[in-house]
Amino acid sequence: MLYLLFLLVALVVLLAGRQVAYYGDVLAEKTGLGRSFMGLFLVGVTTSLPELFHVTSAALQDLPDIAVGNLLGASMVNFLLLTLLDAVHPRPLSARAGQGHALSLGLVVLLLATAGLGLLAEGNGGRVGPFALALLPLYLLALWLSFRYARRFPRDQALEAEAYERVPLRTALLRYALGAAFLVGAAVLLPGLAGAIAEETGLGQAWVGTFMVGLVTTLPEATVVVAAARLGAVDLALGNALGSTLFNTFLLFYADLLAPGSLLAQVAPGHLVSLLVLLAMAGAVLTGLMYQSLRKLWVLAYDSWAILALYLLAAYLSLAR
Repeated sequence: MLYLLFLLVALVVLLAGRQVAYYGDVLAEKTGLGRSFMGLFLVGVTTSLPELFHVTSAALQDLPDIAVGNLLGASMVNFLLLTLLDAVHPRPLSARAGQGHALSLGLVVLLLATAGLGLLAEGNGGRVGPFALALLPLYLLALWLSFRYARRFPRDQALEAEAYERVPLRTALLRYALGAAFLVGAAVLLPGLAGAIAEETGLGQAWVGTFMVGLVTTLPEATVVVAAARLGAVDLALGNALGSTLFNTFLLFYADLLAPGSLLAQVAPGHLVSLLVLLAMAGAVLTGLMYQSLRKLWVLAYDSWAILALYLLAAYLSLAR
């Protein structure tokens, strides 16, 4: 019964997330934002709403490992989804994406490294709060730099206006709000269910939060990747993955504010493995983006194989600890 309820909640997240992602895209176009900036921040934040509501519930219920594990696991799945987009096209993903994403990757590395320093400082007896606090100005800096970059190097990646011209702005707002409401309800249930599954299976809260709940709460991102694959909107998909990762890392600061004590000081040290893997994934994407190989090894490019291997390695190391 417990697993059935977990699957039903996952289904609600999927359906509501698709609605939120779609109407978030409509609102982005109606407000005149381009596809690159929209994918990085508006769609990235929109599809990360499950993580936002889930981490709120987990932090308030004093489940720090579930909260941090979900945020890091969801970010790893964001990179993993890029391998799906790579697999469905004969040309490598990195050869089709704009190199302007290198700026976003650098910002992702900056935020992830700051979170990692927080975990290390806790292990050495230092205070973690300042590192979590630093994520706020760093995220705002990422937003500002990306906006300035989009203005300096305009590249219209917006969907065609006629795709949404029949959807009134008011309708988009109402349906967006309805989808978000369902996401709130489903995400509030996830931490308790994940904690119960962790106890029943003996896998531990860190592993369940990182690899089980992380997969569920990234279902909206998966819908964006599938839609992008159909449209050939590579920059939208890549921007969404990087934007979601930026927002998820920023949410460590938000969760720290909600938690009874310093969040990073309460979690298992095994989360450092996830952070290091995320840094390696970002490095793999950046390498592929700059080198732009035109060849694949079977169905995936070399950087996509690296992402897949890193994800499996993280799952194995986290379970073995």
